[in-house]
Amino acid sequence: MRWLHDTFEQPFGYFKIAGAVLASMLIPLWIACMLGPDPKKLHAEGGFIEWLSAGCWIAAMLICFLALLRHHGRQDRLVFWWFFLICALAAARELDAQVLLNPKFFGQFGVHYMIRWFLSPEVNILLRLSWFSLFLLLGGLLVSPLIVLRKSIHRLIRSGDVAVGLFLLSAIGLATGFVFDDILRKTALVDGDVRQAIEEIAELLGAAYFLIALCSLLWKPPSERKVT
Repeated sequence: MRWLHDTFEQPFGYFKIAGAVLASMLIPLWIACMLGPDPKKLHAEGGFIEWLSAGCWIAAMLICFLALLRHHGRQDRLVFWWFFLICALAAARELDAQVLLNPKFFGQFGVHYMIRWFLSPEVNILLRLSWFSLFLLLGGLLVSPLIVLRKSIHRLIRSGDVAVGLFLLSAIGLATGFVFDDILRKTALVDGDVRQAIEEIAELLGAAYFLIALCSLLWKPPSERKVT
């Protein structure tokens, strides 16, 4: 813990943290893969790695809650509510909770996450507009803080702030998982098992980096991260 605390203070210290997290995850997973009776179960849908990712997002939600109790500045509270929303959506996605909004579960008011559904004249236009407005609102809530705080974020990136660096690495991990899941799923460029393993590990790393970044912000909130 002392090493982690000191590294949080070092410019660009997130590279050390990222390396330590990468090693601490990949080595046990490699050992489990070598010694386990069925390595595919580790990275299968609903497997051990996916549950670890969900656990990281739930833990990150708890960190946000603790931060809201600990820090009372208006800017800090808004930032942590924003992070709480991100973590809640990510946890729901890992647990496939979005399917509960499909017509199969939600009835006549359900939604399909497909462009052709939103463009289909066979679907009630008010229903399509309602879901489109909701998704647009969520998108605005997720993106607008990045626009408002873009100058501060840019300065923190240049100064090597650990939390911001970990958030960037988290975004890279999650983007990698998205590419291997949604873009390469139906191609023959990568073997199915390899693609699934890379997707789940990348998403796990993204969740872990996000969690540690929030731990850094819990200790030192955004309002105290001034760049001279």
